Amino acid sequence: MIKFFSSVLILSSLAVQLNAQTAPLNAPGGSVTIQPGTGPANAPGTVQTQSGSTVGNAVPSATVAASDLSPTITVSGFRRFGDPMLESLIQQGLDNSPNLRAALSRLEESRIRVRVAQSFLSPSVRSSALITTQSLSERRPLSVANQADLLPRFQLNTFQLLPIDASYELDLFKRIRSGITVANLQAQASDADYQSFRLSLASDIARTYMLIRGNDAEQAVFRRNIQSRDTTLSILRERFRVGLINQIDVQRAETDYAGLQVTLKGLERARVELVNGLAQLCGQSPIDFSVPPGALPSAVPTYPYASVTAEQLQRRPDLVQYIRQNQVAAAQVILQQASTQPRVTLIGSGGILSGKIGNWVTPSAGTYIVGINASVPLYEGHRARQNIALSRQQTQTNQQIYLQALQLAQRDAETALDNLTLLRQQIELQERTLTLARRTEQYNRELYVRGLATYLEVLDAQRTILTTEQQLVQLRSQEVQYAVALLRTIGGDY
Repeated sequence: MIKFFSSVLILSSLAVQLNAQTAPLNAPGGSVTIQPGTGPANAPGTVQTQSGSTVGNAVPSATVAASDLSPTITVSGFRRFGDPMLESLIQQGLDNSPNLRAALSRLEESRIRVRVAQSFLSPSVRSSALITTQSLSERRPLSVANQADLLPRFQLNTFQLLPIDASYELDLFKRIRSGITVANLQAQASDADYQSFRLSLASDIARTYMLIRGNDAEQAVFRRNIQSRDTTLSILRERFRVGLINQIDVQRAETDYAGLQVTLKGLERARVELVNGLAQLCGQSPIDFSVPPGALPSAVPTYPYASVTAEQLQRRPDLVQYIRQNQVAAAQVILQQASTQPRVTLIGSGGILSGKIGNWVTPSAGTYIVGINASVPLYEGHRARQNIALSRQQTQTNQQIYLQALQLAQRDAETALDNLTLLRQQIELQERTLTLARRTEQYNRELYVRGLATYLEVLDAQRTILTTEQQLVQLRSQEVQYAVALLRTIGGDY
């Protein structure tokens, strides 16, 4: 027994020493170096062993830590609109979304898998009690022929107390540490997926909220025009009563007034649908959810650069996820290569073994075994070679998927940025048009009062004002929508 526990202590000390040499880094990614590319022409990232051998055909340009690509910014950019209600709605969505909770649960699962992979760096120690009794047959076979037909029956008892089995695999070829690296990168990919869903949810909430505010602005335009037409209609009815005008002017005004009310009701119906959709995004019941009327933001966030660079896009959570997936495939190559190497395991077992209960406590009942087990793969039908080739091919596939996603991200970002630039110029022109339309309507009204113009000319000028003002509100709403889209395409903030 003393010899056995000495052997166990030796195994434990070896394990501690080897753990000190092979323990994974605290930083995400384990004992690897991440090398992301700097542009669409380069690879999204490779995994490099500590000796410096690069896996895969990627051509990196710089070496950075894995944590440098962590998508820490996801929803902070929406504070740039300066709307407390928008921030509150986004927070409600992030707190109550079932889909987001599912993504968070998947992230926690991946983190647990990392800890499971790390556990293989520690020794395995097991213990159990064994009590058996066996009665051997009188006609049991013997290795040497015996002329006797019957043998004496034999009763075999086994009493084993506190048996301890210990084993520890020496990670000489970094197979276990490569598995930890893969698990770490998969956890980072899950984290990027979670952050991507946060950004997507926040963007959808902001987009729907801004559509509601654009609807409110259009309703305000129609309500102002309805109020103005209501006053005009009252004057026309009075002038018709005293015989200053004919009935056709009154009918035209009444028809136009009714048409404005119909359009306003359509806007109200569209707002109800938008509010119900926003309630679903925020995880609220549409029955108890409401958004008070408001206006579009007075100031739309302005992107401080002339173009969107690839380096800034690489921090987008979905692109970070593609990078991590490529790194996982590259790390799988190292893992598959390590699986072709021998596996050396220290084993030990000991306890108290006796055929009678009374002899358990005697020193002579102690038993132990200590040894080394080496397993060397000789031939498996080239399975390991094909697994390595498969991992390398997966690296190339993920690399091309990343490059395609990066191109789409650049297209979306540039589209949003160009539309913002052109929309601001279009809004300025539309404001000038509205000023001219109001001036024209004022002249026509004065001419109508003096009897030098018909009411049809006044009505046409009023309709021009309404159309121009409505288009201006729609342009401002589009400007806000593209500002939200730009924040989404660059990863949530800049």
